[in-house]
Amino acid sequence: MKSKNIILAALLTALPSAMTAQENIQKAFDTLRESKHQKEVSARYNVEKNPDTGQLEGMSDVYEFAIPNPQNKSLITAIEKAFRQDEHKAYSINTGTNGGQSNWTALAVGNSDKGGVAIGLMEGSQYIYACFLDPDDNERSHRYAYALEWVENDGTIKGKIVKTYATTQKFREGKTQMKTIMVNGNKIKVNGQDFSFGNDFPFGENFTFSTDSTGFKFQNRPEVWLSQFNSFKNLFLKNPDGVTADNYATQIYKLCKNVKFLDEREKDMIIAELEKLKKKTKDEFIQQLFDMSIERLKK
Repeated sequence: MKSKNIILAALLTALPSAMTAQENIQKAFDTLRESKHQKEVSARYNVEKNPDTGQLEGMSDVYEFAIPNPQNKSLITAIEKAFRQDEHKAYSINTGTNGGQSNWTALAVGNSDKGGVAIGLMEGSQYIYACFLDPDDNERSHRYAYALEWVENDGTIKGKIVKTYATTQKFREGKTQMKTIMVNGNKIKVNGQDFSFGNDFPFGENFTFSTDSTGFKFQNRPEVWLSQFNSFKNLFLKNPDGVTADNYATQIYKLCKNVKFLDEREKDMIIAELEKLKKKTKDEFIQQLFDMSIERLKK
């Protein structure tokens, strides 16, 4: 297992763009992976490339670890120091404390604004993440993001280091992505920030509702919520172990944080679907997201 980590770390460090602006962070990540003072809890690596050009389009590398002896916290402080050393090269850097279900964010993967790799979800954790433009992208539309999250409990340090590649938030916000979903046989056009109904919908074609990152604000209609859930479920099932799986699982969890207007039969139906989704993936983090979603539905 250790040799696999070393090989993977070597492959990642071989990428020229990964070593330009954030060299100290990458080296500190590699040092933690290779250290005998920590043990791997889980590792997930996914990459997406343009099939025609071979150009990198999306990537996520998530390494969860445990440090049994708190005397080896130097592995954590070394990464914190590396973030400070590379900070002047980042276009965005953020820190947080007291992580948990009400205080977390997500690092985008690829060209998607749906979820991402969760940072700050561990209860009581501390975290830091930074974003760096890809120096090989002349259009300045792609970035690398690096993150560290950790928490100390009962003398053990648990955490994860994360690296993702995606389009920048500015690029995603500036690019309208029109989609269409069905609600009770009617088409709804969605562009990521708002949605409008078709001609045959009771409100008329020009009636528009605003949305945010957690989904439609018009969520007090169960049929809209159920349609959203079904869309994310089907997208997840297309590749439950792929680079976008985290994104869709996170979006489903966000939906399940607001289910007070669903009736008991609808909740039972969603719980049954979540149990099926959980069996489709071996990713422990995604399984935990589905477990938390089920807990929300049972409240």
